Amino acid sequence: MFNVLKDIRVLDFGKFVAAPLSTWLLSNMGAEVIKIEPPGGAPDREPFRMSDTLDGAGFVQLHSNKMSLCLDHVAPQGRGVLEKLLAQTDVIVLAAPDSTLARQGLDYDSISKINPAIIYLNISAFTSVGPRANEVGFDGVGQAMSGAAYMSGFGDTPTRSFCSFVDVSTGVFSAFALACALMSRAQTGKGHKIETALMMSAYAAMSWLLVEQAVTRRNRTRSGNRAQSSGPSDIFRTRDGWIVVQIVGDGLFARVAKVIGHPELIEDPRFKTDNDRAEHGALLSDAVNAWCCSLTTAEALDALRAARIPGAPVNSLQEALDDPQVAALQFMQQMSHPGLTGALPLFKAPVMVDGALAALRSRPPLVGEHTDFILRRAGYSPQAIGALREAKVV
Repeated sequence: MFNVLKDIRVLDFGKFVAAPLSTWLLSNMGAEVIKIEPPGGAPDREPFRMSDTLDGAGFVQLHSNKMSLCLDHVAPQGRGVLEKLLAQTDVIVLAAPDSTLARQGLDYDSISKINPAIIYLNISAFTSVGPRANEVGFDGVGQAMSGAAYMSGFGDTPTRSFCSFVDVSTGVFSAFALACALMSRAQTGKGHKIETALMMSAYAAMSWLLVEQAVTRRNRTRSGNRAQSSGPSDIFRTRDGWIVVQIVGDGLFARVAKVIGHPELIEDPRFKTDNDRAEHGALLSDAVNAWCCSLTTAEALDALRAARIPGAPVNSLQEALDDPQVAALQFMQQMSHPGLTGALPLFKAPVMVDGALAALRSRPPLVGEHTDFILRRAGYSPQAIGALREAKVV
């Protein structure tokens, strides 16, 4: 299955997270992905740069299995190169407002005239519809608009999640849409125009709270780490760290009440249902916190594990890497890289098929590393490639 897309060629014009993640997922299923960068390199090589010779952590993670082609696609000669590549392409992925793409000749109408069977995906902040259609945005914009930031944090201070869940979910939704569009094309021979957007992904992630608000006008407010739909569900301090405990349902509640030494809570009418327990969640959090503070993290988690209660340590970044579950999954792969004397550890795609994760086929590319190879394959002679370089088109 990891080679199911081996005959699919993708041109990736995306930057930063959502678009590169979508194409990276396709690459893990065998697709050939060509990262199109401006001469000199793309801006998404910079965030979290790890050294003078090694690109940013986000770039190297999301660009394994890919090739890099430097191309000024707006220049007349560059446009000719792009059109030749598009004729041999199955999927093009972009990430900009439609008005920007139209100015660059990357709108769907222009691209589909070159290749009517192409699958065209544009990831934007707001889609091509509505009053904000031509605006730009990042992950935090989606978090803020959807109510996610409003519902996060403590007291009067909303908090943006450090994890870019809007970007990541948009990348996953986009890969799902591309896979479905490729299946449709296999059946009909027709291409498709697909739009995904950070705003839509953020609203999807918040949908059950937004649906509740639309129906009940409850106007929930933030409650820190404490859940609002069940309890006790919170983050608790132990003698030497922090743990998360998450309880949903009567069975788990009965078990945790016994573990913390308060079986009387099971019959307390204040805690009869999940909604009741959420309503009085602060009291339950106090009870679990009193139990946790006398134990080490290991002791607390051992007791929870023995009772089949969901809990985990609140890991630092290094502790997350060192967690034995990561090693057991063989989730990270060591790859050689010209920017490192040692190995570059990268995560594999988080999808296990028939008991295995897909191995990464190739390291992330250097700037324009595959330009000559891609152009030669497209039919350009060494002399023609030299002329393009002289004109600074590639």
